[in-house]
Amino acid sequence: MGERTPRRDRLREQLSHDIKRSARRLLVEQGPSTLTLSAIARDVEVTAPALYRYYAGLHDIVRSLAADLVTELVEEMRSAVERRPPHDLAGRLRAATYAFREWSVSHVVEFGLLFGAPSPEAGPAQAELAKDWMVRLGGVWGPLVFETWRRQRFPVPAESGMPVDLLEQMSNYREAIGQPELPAGVIMVFLDCWRQIYGAVCLEVFGHMGPAITDHEPLFRTMVDELLARLGFPGRELR
Repeated sequence: MGERTPRRDRLREQLSHDIKRSARRLLVEQGPSTLTLSAIARDVEVTAPALYRYYAGLHDIVRSLAADLVTELVEEMRSAVERRPPHDLAGRLRAATYAFREWSVSHVVEFGLLFGAPSPEAGPAQAELAKDWMVRLGGVWGPLVFETWRRQRFPVPAESGMPVDLLEQMSNYREAIGQPELPAGVIMVFLDCWRQIYGAVCLEVFGHMGPAITDHEPLFRTMVDELLARLGFPGRELR
């Protein structure tokens, strides 16, 4: 009896993994509309009701798949960061930003699930998806931006000049990420940089700048140079 439980746990873990792998394959190869419990069940060769032994429903499968995708993306970004020396904050910020774009443009459908319009397949889990990627991606970029400010005090908006409702939101965000000592202006610069990066990648992934722009990389690199200059780093990357 003692050996049956670990074996059962391994089988359960394997099938749970197979279910998510099937969901991702259906999503990528056939589109979100094909992502149904019955399609996943057929693919993993179980009955649709059997899926409820592992997940609460389709939204739960999508939520778990999305968490795995965020993990995959964050690991690629962290790996890119760690290839740069610890003292090279500009290089680390650049590496994280390029890795985000590279993953996004090579995983268009997955990007759409995480960052696009609310997904009907995600159902009530959609808000959790957004919260998860915001926190975890912020955990890659945020410490680099905050350490940059501590080292070289790049210009930030004064709290006295912020509208009350904006200051409140920046204050709430810095508390949520455990950085209560940072000026709200640092948080604002950080979020504004993220907004520009996210916007540029969305325009590229969803094809909203074609046919005017056929090669997004030079434009993206120029934007990153400008953002790094805003953080007080002189010069441009040698190409």
